Amino acid sequence: MATINNLTFTSDLDRAWVEEVLFPRCDSLADRRHSGVELSGRALYCLFYEPSFITRASFERAMSLLGGECYITENASQSFPVTTPNYIDNVVGILQSLRIDAVVIRSSEAGVMAKAASAGVLPVVNGGGALDHPTQALADLYTLNRELGRVDGLNVAVVGRLEHRNVNALLTGLSLFDGVTVTALPFSGGIDPDVARLCADRGVEIRTAEDPSEVVSADVVYLNAPRTAAHAQLLGTRGAPALTIDAEFMAKLKPEAIVMNPMQRSGDFAIAAGDDHRLAYYRQAEYALVARMAVLAELLT
Repeated sequence: MATINNLTFTSDLDRAWVEEVLFPRCDSLADRRHSGVELSGRALYCLFYEPSFITRASFERAMSLLGGECYITENASQSFPVTTPNYIDNVVGILQSLRIDAVVIRSSEAGVMAKAASAGVLPVVNGGGALDHPTQALADLYTLNRELGRVDGLNVAVVGRLEHRNVNALLTGLSLFDGVTVTALPFSGGIDPDVARLCADRGVEIRTAEDPSEVVSADVVYLNAPRTAAHAQLLGTRGAPALTIDAEFMAKLKPEAIVMNPMQRSGDFAIAAGDDHRLAYYRQAEYALVARMAVLAELLT
């Protein structure tokens, strides 16, 4: 059975591990309604050079539910002497000497994740970099599998900011599966060329839409917001598409389709569809917790 020692890049994942190891462990954790002791006595350090709400809270809670402890530096760029990740291998070595068992790193600096993993003293998890976010990819793949029963053959509409780590990670994860098609509706930017080439090489069909009406035939509508509400307003003045998730939009979707959103809402998309069960973003957040629990358990047991 495949195993992992670090989780640094989505492109390093293979389908066998995702389906045969991660998904079953996720299922067992998702269906459990009590805290466990799998990681009792183990310690996780979240070393974040950029602040985060959902990823930080998710890892912190994941470690707690597994019976372990979590320590966090929310903005390491303000913490002397680790103000830059240039010596991340040294920082990881120090954490190991403090009897930390694994580290989650969030940094947009190039090469940080690979350098941290190369130290070889602790399991390293990429908690979000400039171009990748592998635990978000796993969370999204598990959401699709849990909600729709499969990933193969899905038509996924990606709407919003396409030049973003969430989209890079999602598309790279989708490329592990067969018969996937992607409909991209950009509000800003475009899909990373390297990711687009990887998808093409692996048989993922990507087409670009120009109007929100073109996404309603999808199995999944994946919302990836502009940076802020103000950014969304600016894009609107420049003629970017506008998408309102209301009863009229939901009525056009397939009965079994779902709407996903990996980020905290900030006035980016107008959502006025009530409690339609196809709005899966809160369940998606729970699945992200479960996926991160599963990753930590795989790395530390």
